[in-house]
Amino acid sequence: MNNRIYLESFTKPAVYYKFNELDISLESLVSYIIFKFCKPCELDVVFIFKEAFTENSAPVFKLNEVDLKVLDTEDIPWQVLSCNFPVLKSEDTIVAGLCSVARYICKHRSTKKLCEENDEGLLSFRKGCLQAPNEVSVWTKFCEVDIIQTVLDVVTTEQMNEVPINLIRFENHLNKPVRVHNVYRLVRELKKENKNVIDKKKEITNSLNEPSNKDRSSKPRKWKSNCRKAHEIDCTTKIEDLNISHKFAEGPFFTLADLILLTCYRIMFQRLGSNCFESLLPLTYKWYVNIASIPDVKDILDIIPQFSSKSMNLDNISIPVVDDVSLYKSDPKRHNPKKRLFTKELDIENALSALKIGMELSVTNIQYKSTISWNNVPDGANPFAGHLPDVRIVRKSQQLENLAQAVLEIAQDGDLIVDFCSGSGHLGIFLAHLLPNCTIILLENKEQSLLRARKRVHEMCLKNVYFFQCNLDFFVGKFNIGVALHACGVASDLVLDKCLKANAKFVLCPCCYGSVNATNNRIVYPRSSTFNSLNLDQYLCIGHAADQTHKDHHLTERGARCMGIIDSDRARLAEEHGYSVTMSRLTPLSCTPKNNLLIGIPS
Repeated sequence: MNNRIYLESFTKPAVYYKFNELDISLESLVSYIIFKFCKPCELDVVFIFKEAFTENSAPVFKLNEVDLKVLDTEDIPWQVLSCNFPVLKSEDTIVAGLCSVARYICKHRSTKKLCEENDEGLLSFRKGCLQAPNEVSVWTKFCEVDIIQTVLDVVTTEQMNEVPINLIRFENHLNKPVRVHNVYRLVRELKKENKNVIDKKKEITNSLNEPSNKDRSSKPRKWKSNCRKAHEIDCTTKIEDLNISHKFAEGPFFTLADLILLTCYRIMFQRLGSNCFESLLPLTYKWYVNIASIPDVKDILDIIPQFSSKSMNLDNISIPVVDDVSLYKSDPKRHNPKKRLFTKELDIENALSALKIGMELSVTNIQYKSTISWNNVPDGANPFAGHLPDVRIVRKSQQLENLAQAVLEIAQDGDLIVDFCSGSGHLGIFLAHLLPNCTIILLENKEQSLLRARKRVHEMCLKNVYFFQCNLDFFVGKFNIGVALHACGVASDLVLDKCLKANAKFVLCPCCYGSVNATNNRIVYPRSSTFNSLNLDQYLCIGHAADQTHKDHHLTERGARCMGIIDSDRARLAEEHGYSVTMSRLTPLSCTPKNNLLIGIPS
């Protein structure tokens, strides 16, 4: 079958076929529950045996199901093994990550839609439920990362002194006004539905009370204007006064988010006891009981294993102080102007004065051996074919030419090249055309962007391109060259780290220097020991100043220097890993304000 979900198991195939019991990870359990609930068409599940680490290994969950398919890693495509589970493979496309795989399952669902769902099903309005990647969405990160880690912490701890912070965050979220598209229209429709139900009940009651031989009495006429007024909602009414509550995680409708959270909270209810939730987290308790009472949901609850563990001592448990905000990034309370960083002139000058001689990398002018003729490039890989607005065509072609020439200088036949943050695949597809003996991976977390790239690749009949829809975190495969054109802010650093870990060559053109921040636990700034003399505030200040590279602006020269400082720090980090790094600039400089180019070769 071309469409297949791969989940990880810690039980050898022979052992499973003997006892019909699997040890699986929490992410695999959640994915399997969603699969069983949706029963997707033309999609099957395979469990992959993976050796569990004995030290500090995450807890496993037992799945007692018959007729499962369990395979060894030797029988699995290399593309699947290049990502963290769960993974879905559909022909030449890989989807990785809990939320992305779950969304794919929902799109191919065969079971009937519940009355508790939105008209568009589990993915809700415009199929947007959990669509945004966890790097940019607080809600997706909560469902895909935070709550998963909380469950693992809860099942492994023996003494709990305070309620886990993420449980408090979800409780606060349920206490906030519902934030959905066109909430006033939704309230009107719900009000109308409730009135129709009440009228129907009255009719049934009256018909039962009336004698069968009694003449039918005339009813007062309902004028349309009066009916309409009864359902009207004043749009100046505050959302919190609309009397619409979090019946489900995202509001009044049952969504994929509820399914993901259901499995997690089911396990925590077993571990902590329902009394703990009812007394300390009443809104969460109400939400869970409401979902668990849905008949179709009841059927899958039995699949979730009973987590056998010692009873936990919850005496004197306390509730920590947590910011009282919802789990939506757009929550107004989340934005605090006092926490914003502004580029004050004095701060910038002080930050620049903290630099020492020899820290900054000099810019090298590179003369490439290869030349590119756009007349010989087919439409699918050519910006002049109409894939872009006219004002961007020339500049985009110049950007692609610069990076492609750099890759051509260092690529060898048989190389696996990853175009990170590929967008619609302009760079990766161009490289696939120029390097037919290399394999190209387009890695992007936005589904629609990859679909556009896939359409062009298929029209060109290219056979050396694969598509990976996932976050950078979920890609763990080996590769030879990593490229990224204008990966935004922290993403450029994540790409660099991937290349260093794989000991791969890299060609990077960074972007959005002002968006580098210290909120991402995976990245520490400054990156290299060479730049340790800068403190974090000075570093971020230079990053903000690096975005002052507007055309014909008096701060452009200083902005270009600040770009070079941030990229020098990245280059010094690579040098500390044994790389030889060159920093050059795209030509002509007018092709983009963010025109630095880092080329790294491992020793």
